[in-house]
Amino acid sequence: MFPIKDNVPTRSFPVVTVALIAINFAVWILYQLPNLDRSVVEYAYQPCEVVSSCPPGTAVGHDWDVTWLTSMFMHGSWLHIIGNMLFLWIFGNNVEDAMGRLRYLAFYFLAGLAATATQSVVTLWFAP
Repeated sequence: MFPIKDNVPTRSFPVVTVALIAINFAVWILYQLPNLDRSVVEYAYQPCEVVSSCPPGTAVGHDWDVTWLTSMFMHGSWLHIIGNMLFLWIFGNNVEDAMGRLRYLAFYFLAGLAATATQSVVTLWFAP
């Protein structure tokens, strides 16, 4: 059973959370859906780009200094984006309320950067 809400009331409207959800859906619908393969090649994060070890012939889009950011707004399927945005809606409003809008937005981007760094370490150290 998936939750659709929590029972923790917020003190103010979650502006940043709603904006992040809107941006994620806009990227998915307007950019990714028309050509998912192209969007992944152009703006998905590839850890091999950090150390210039991508296999020859691998289609590589923008450099990792751009894709660490753009990959935070990309999703692989309807189920992926709906699941992520559902949990952002349920929990993001409470985190935004507790931290404040600017700190919450900074936290969102720092968490994305930490996820990208973790993925890089796991991929580059443990991939065959």
